[in-house]
Amino acid sequence: MNSLLKILTAATLVSGTYLTPAQAANSLEINGSLFQQIGGSTFDVWKIVMPTAGSFKVNVLAYESTDNSTTNAVDLNGDGEFTYIDPDTHFWKDDGSANSLLNAANHLARCDDIANNCSAVDTPGFKLTDLGAAFGASDGSIHYQRDPAYEVTLAAGNYLFVMADYRLTETEAASGINTSDTIRNTIVGGYGDYRVVFSSDNLQFSLSGNTIAVSQVPVPAAVWLFGTALVGMVGVGRRKLFATA
Repeated sequence: MNSLLKILTAATLVSGTYLTPAQAANSLEINGSLFQQIGGSTFDVWKIVMPTAGSFKVNVLAYESTDNSTTNAVDLNGDGEFTYIDPDTHFWKDDGSANSLLNAANHLARCDDIANNCSAVDTPGFKLTDLGAAFGASDGSIHYQRDPAYEVTLAAGNYLFVMADYRLTETEAASGINTSDTIRNTIVGGYGDYRVVFSSDNLQFSLSGNTIAVSQVPVPAAVWLFGTALVGMVGVGRRKLFATA
């Protein structure tokens, strides 16, 4: 085995060791509550900032019953209460205006349930894929489809993630209230809690207020140092090969 081949073989083994940490999964959990009002229910808007394109998974935990009754309720978040938000999630393009929800053209996708009211989207700048019941149950969801779980692929840009109770229309989003909606088993003044986990193999998340910043996982310093050293090693190897030719 010549010197250059030895160097490249060693590089392959070492790079396999050092690249693994950069590929580790990252996740972010957000929590909130939707409130029942006389004219309907509230909805929450979370801003998502994507400096570069990427994909991540969305897994919702909210409906605390195996069916629609209080008889089979389970306290999933451990707060001593039973709540019954039927999550209706949406993605909108944030156009930079004071309220991007006023423009229906900004609406990108809706995902209400697993395998129901969650149509696949495949456009150049936005994709959505339902991940199914098995992944949906991985966060503790107990209803077979109420809590949606899906993956999105976004182009670089700013977005809005909207959490509502079933069902929020684009007109209602623009008005600021989920008109005539009643959260199941909840009276006026009551509320329901929800939890959403965003996760990715190659993205990392940070939260400030209601803004979620999404960025690429940085390559560990050791990898950059190794890469620099590798270039030097290959250069030396080439010089030695030419010298002995």
